[in-house]
Amino acid sequence: MNRRRPQQMLQAAIATTVMMFTICWVFSFSRQAMAQSSAQPPQPMQPAENVFKNIQVLNGMHAADLQGSVSFIASSLGVDCDYCHVQAFESDKSPEKLRAREMIRMVRRINQETFHGENVVNCYTRHQGGATPISIASVLASGAPRPIAAPTAVAGEGLPSAQQVLDHYVQALGGQAALDLIKTRIITTAPLSHASSDKSVEQLFQKAPGKVLLLEQSPGYTLWAGFNGQQAWAQDSLKSYWGLLNASQLHSIMRDSEMYQGSRIGSKYAKVVVAGKQKIGDRDTFVVAGTSPEGALEKFYFDARTGLLVRRHIEEPTLFGWFPLDINFEAYREVDGVKIPFVVRLSSAGGAWGVRTSYMILEVHQNVSIEDEKFDHPTPLQ
Repeated sequence: MNRRRPQQMLQAAIATTVMMFTICWVFSFSRQAMAQSSAQPPQPMQPAENVFKNIQVLNGMHAADLQGSVSFIASSLGVDCDYCHVQAFESDKSPEKLRAREMIRMVRRINQETFHGENVVNCYTRHQGGATPISIASVLASGAPRPIAAPTAVAGEGLPSAQQVLDHYVQALGGQAALDLIKTRIITTAPLSHASSDKSVEQLFQKAPGKVLLLEQSPGYTLWAGFNGQQAWAQDSLKSYWGLLNASQLHSIMRDSEMYQGSRIGSKYAKVVVAGKQKIGDRDTFVVAGTSPEGALEKFYFDARTGLLVRRHIEEPTLFGWFPLDINFEAYREVDGVKIPFVVRLSSAGGAWGVRTSYMILEVHQNVSIEDEKFDHPTPLQ
């Protein structure tokens, strides 16, 4: 079997939003070492050096935070895992890996000595998406127009309140009464890029309030990732990951527990405001910003005319900086009186986080019987 297949399946199954099977494992376990050392799953709050091999400059950070941090590095340079790592991830054979350690030490020193420990300078400051650092400004051709910055949300008078925008959204989806009638949901999806040829099965099981199970099956391999309302977990049929989720994957599963996108904004998000009005394509949108219970900074772009959610922008915290992710929602259809986006397109900085698979919904079944035990880890977690 292709050695990357289990990682690719995991990338495809851990969600960043409802039905997002796309977060990348950019730092792998040594399966043999894990199997030999302990029959118990590693705890995410353990130091990284107690879970992974050959940790030299990121000692002391939580194991669950390691993968998000190295993903930030990869996206800042526009590279993937194999730029610094050979087949044995703990190996120091790659000169790029040794250089990366030097750069981490340098950045930490600059921030500590110049910015009082604040995370001001990071990999992207110098690399800006390329493996070779940028040290000189680009020269424009004579008479060429200067680059125009991307439009930002414009605040001003006459904007609706956050509650008015959210109320319009709920009505656009079908109304609160119709949403409340949906107690369970099973969704089957396929990647947009190869929907007709992929033999894998991707499913999302949801149950109100706040339970979710992601399932991906392909010949010879199965992955489960779930949240039972209290504890998140992951396990594959090769038992190669031992249930350790990195912080961003945990946050993704929490978002997947939403029965509709953004359902927690009004009740669980902090600092919720209407940040302004912005165009996405030819549509005007109201931008509602807030901080998720997991600590991510998010912006929700609601169509000013229809009220439907057009885009969800997420900035995940990592040790080195914030990592952005955009999810765009299209092709809303009504199912049992509630509208659901049947096409979801995902994009991130450099794609190095693993956001490479946009998807379409093939089937939706609602209010079917799903036992609570389905969302529990197959073996009790310690």
